[in-house]
Amino acid sequence: MRIVSVNVGQPREIVDANGRTVLTSIFKSPVGDGAVRVRELNVDGDRQSDLVKHGGPLRAVYIYPSEHYAFWRTELPGAELPWGAFGENLTIEGLLESEVRVGDRFRVGSTELVVTRARKPCFKLAIRLGCTDMVTRFRASGRSGFYLSVAREGELRAGDAIARIKQGDGPTIREMLGDMNAMQTRITLSSPDPGEFDPSNAGYVARVAAVTDAAGQFESQRDRVVSLLAGLSAAQAASRYAPGKWSVTEVVGHLSDVERVLAYRLLRIGRGDETPLPGFDENTYVPGGAFERRAFADVLEEWITARNATLALVRGMPSEGWARRGRANDRVISTRALVYIMLGHVEHHLAILAERYGV
Repeated sequence: MRIVSVNVGQPREIVDANGRTVLTSIFKSPVGDGAVRVRELNVDGDRQSDLVKHGGPLRAVYIYPSEHYAFWRTELPGAELPWGAFGENLTIEGLLESEVRVGDRFRVGSTELVVTRARKPCFKLAIRLGCTDMVTRFRASGRSGFYLSVAREGELRAGDAIARIKQGDGPTIREMLGDMNAMQTRITLSSPDPGEFDPSNAGYVARVAAVTDAAGQFESQRDRVVSLLAGLSAAQAASRYAPGKWSVTEVVGHLSDVERVLAYRLLRIGRGDETPLPGFDENTYVPGGAFERRAFADVLEEWITARNATLALVRGMPSEGWARRGRANDRVISTRALVYIMLGHVEHHLAILAERYGV
């Protein structure tokens, strides 16, 4: 087992297929034969663009097996695939997902790295490889690579051996991928009956054709929102379609508030708590949030954080939780209706942003 290539990249702005500007660090290049310092949060010369979905101590280093490149060259015949093409810091040889467990500790050069999780790609991988369905294909392939934390800082270089010094007691990366895929595909929720939600939410429910993969739909919607809004200028974020109406920044702040309130209802009802839950007044919450005094990027990041918490809740919901009902705002509400309402509420505001704000 050895390192084939060490790859790093800095944030750069690119324009996606829809003409939107996206900040990404997925374009990485080999550093050559010299030694590179590995620190707690990343490899020297490398920096993550979006710290909500990338980086941090549990995702400090990303490894991808070189053996997978032959498969992708067949799958993507028109794509250039130099080492680092999948955004990995270390392209390696001799160690596949089926042979790696969460908690495995490896000595690489003078560093010690610990396996933490499989990689779940975002939409930027599709941009990098010029393949619109790349995220779906990548997940289905089982060729995810894996993230590691840095247990001991040090140096490494291309050609260094990789030695397992401790075996972890977690699942293999292949097993983790299987669990993740099962969680995503099993959550199929039929459209709720009218008696399962407040009639005032019927418009939101109607915007969602079907929930066949609840977690996947929450995740893909998150990525669409980020792709749409991340490149807005300060002037665009402050714009209002009429005097007295919410600005784009306030709309996104409102999305965060609603995400949290509805996710809290999902938690309480999904756990079997039958305590009636109160309503809330959006026209109090938005002014109270003072979103206009904050940078738009911070407000958007707050919504992403709230959505990621919703994702974790949905993925971890036991099957019996999806059959439960409770009361909120003096109305019956079911867990499956909450999923439709949450997705539909965001779609409602995306439509308004397009029609009235030109976003």
